Amino acid sequence: MNKIRFTALFALTAFIGTSAMAAPVLFGPSSYLSDADIPAGFYQGGAPAFLDNFEDGPGIGGGLTASAGSRIGVGVFDGIRDSVDGDDGAIDGSGVTGSSWFNGAGVVQFTYTGSDLPTAFGLVWTDGGGSITFEAFDGSDTLLLSQTFSGIPDGSFGGGTAEDRFFGLTFDGGIKSIFISNSGGGIEVDHVQYGTMFAAPIPEPDTWALLIAGLGLIGVAVRRRS
Repeated sequence: MNKIRFTALFALTAFIGTSAMAAPVLFGPSSYLSDADIPAGFYQGGAPAFLDNFEDGPGIGGGLTASAGSRIGVGVFDGIRDSVDGDDGAIDGSGVTGSSWFNGAGVVQFTYTGSDLPTAFGLVWTDGGGSITFEAFDGSDTLLLSQTFSGIPDGSFGGGTAEDRFFGLTFDGGIKSIFISNSGGGIEVDHVQYGTMFAAPIPEPDTWALLIAGLGLIGVAVRRRS
């Protein structure tokens, strides 16, 4: 009886403690005019732990670093600057009065430097040309996803916001950095954000088998006692 109980207990412990890592999930590209347009479910019903709209001053916060570029605000590219539409207090089809992150080479990578990696990491592409490539990397800098999209840029650099798109990834194992580029001209991005997504463990097939076997032994023991 003790052996049966031990086997069942071992099976239940393995079931609880062992899980298969869920595959990365891409969110977007989706239209984005304000933080109300963060895709449903990206933060599992919650809110971002950090979101930088670049309206408060130079640099970037939240433990993030950028591989290239800088914040641009009033006095830089006035008339063609392309912030997220709602950052100036009104959703009116124009992003020229807000701030954003710009790199003339058309590429930027944002890296989280803290110890506990976010499991949801995204940004908003607001301007550039050609095709757009979005990538994400885990804590060991292993590529999680790389995907290229065409047909998003509208060819205008006058601060229009209809083309603005959210790109994000969720991954239970943690995301260290995200990368975005466009193949034509400089790039502007905004609303760089991250948060924690809590997902239920998914048992591996052999764990399921072990659990079933353990429960079966419990059933045998109960019948014998009866």
